[in-house]
Amino acid sequence: MNGKPAGNRKIIIGFIVIACFVLSGIVAWLAPSEQTLGQAVKLIYIHASLVFVSLILVSSVGILGLLFLITGKQWFLEWARPAKVTTILFWALYLISSVIAMQWTWGGIVWEEPRMALAFSIFLVLVAIYLVSITVHAPKLISLFNVLMGVSVWVLIANVPEVLHPTSNPITASPSIGIRLSTLSIFMLQAIAAVLSVVFIKQFSKKT
Repeated sequence: MNGKPAGNRKIIIGFIVIACFVLSGIVAWLAPSEQTLGQAVKLIYIHASLVFVSLILVSSVGILGLLFLITGKQWFLEWARPAKVTTILFWALYLISSVIAMQWTWGGIVWEEPRMALAFSIFLVLVAIYLVSITVHAPKLISLFNVLMGVSVWVLIANVPEVLHPTSNPITASPSIGIRLSTLSIFMLQAIAAVLSVVFIKQFSKKT
């Protein structure tokens, strides 16, 4: 009897996660186009939101690791693992959107472009740190890996040059209220999907 409500909660959470992604796609489709990129910018709206959500996720992993090291409370350790899995999944979505956006807006994929190369490098780093962290059984060492996951991404990003990407954010700089509201809505929907994904994944994992 106890398993049925839990199973129903998983179904509901999973449905909401899917609905958030579908709604974000609808919002992007209905969003205003941009003078330079035209309709292609609508994919950029989704891509940009995935970037920010992924960065928030990986930062949360580092913060959870640091809080466990400071307080020793098991709660932080228990939530770190699903947060790591969700981070990797969202980073993978971010990579897919990067490839599609580059093909659509630039007419080809420039694999050596610094931010594109960095995104793939970071993904490999995240997966490697995750795989190492699940092979050890020392909570403090796992938390150190979690902190490393959060910090390494920002260190790598801080040292990548801007080549094909704009040096300023064209979305936040846009005078169009429609563009700003659309991107904010997409970001919020993806953020909700990310949080619920962490909760969903935690249902299947009792260890961190």
